[in-house]
Amino acid sequence: MAGKLRVRAYSSSANLGPGFDVVAVALDAFFDEVEVRLESGRGNVIVESVYGPYASESGRAETARRAVIELLEITGNRLEDEDIVLRVYKGIPPGRGLGSSGASAAAAVKAVSILLDLDADIGTLVRAAGRGEIVAAGAPHFDSVAASLLGGFTVVAEEVDGTIHAHSIPLQAFFVIYTPRTVLGVGKADFMRRILPERIDLSRAVKNWSRLAMLIVAASTNNLKLLGKMMMQDEIIEPVRWKYVPCYAEARSTALEAGALGVTLSGAGPSLIALVQDEATARDVASALANECPCCDPEIVKIAKVAPGASKI
Repeated sequence: MAGKLRVRAYSSSANLGPGFDVVAVALDAFFDEVEVRLESGRGNVIVESVYGPYASESGRAETARRAVIELLEITGNRLEDEDIVLRVYKGIPPGRGLGSSGASAAAAVKAVSILLDLDADIGTLVRAAGRGEIVAAGAPHFDSVAASLLGGFTVVAEEVDGTIHAHSIPLQAFFVIYTPRTVLGVGKADFMRRILPERIDLSRAVKNWSRLAMLIVAASTNNLKLLGKMMMQDEIIEPVRWKYVPCYAEARSTALEAGALGVTLSGAGPSLIALVQDEATARDVASALANECPCCDPEIVKIAKVAPGASKI
């Protein structure tokens, strides 16, 4: 058993149009890191420090601490005479729909699993990290934590008995992240969930399910043109949320005119992600969003590749 180790987990973009709470993609634009060590103590999980460029916006990184507590409970481990001490590096901007809290939780459970030789399967890690996210997001987000844990394009499903399954598809693609300046921030994820409809027509649900199925097929075959089309076919979630995102329609049109294959909200927003064919097109789309969009006031415009999963560094 090692005495100390550090794990990095990358940012993520969830939903990708019709895949609400089911699919996500890990992106290398940003990352969080969690260092864990054991010290003599009384079985507590302690966040010793939170640092990095977005530390001031991230509070006490409670999602990471909560995720570790959940992991210990799920696996039946108790540390009666030792404490788990966490140091959390916040390199992912929170409140932008880029999986900031999920990445911290993912890195934390991965690090503790290695440190304690837990041999926890991916479903257990996803469940623990997702439960940890309740602190920040008001609900477990298994899709985003699965992407940060596994990397690639991920699909997550929960059985009737609560068993979690997560699978990663090794997508090869570039994305452009566009984040507008907006007042949405603390409590954004909870607000964006509360505005969603409680009931929908079966016919609309069937259409979205079919598009989700085709989205996954497109990712599995690396058919980027089809993937881009399916990203823009959601009829249930994005039409409700986009009105709270400044310059959504103009940013989307600007990206498509510059060569993007598809544009959609990243998670609950306000960030958008544009799928592109190659790095040259990514530069064109990024430049257009930064300089040509008539009403855009970007906080972030960044090119990203699909990222690997959480790993020890």
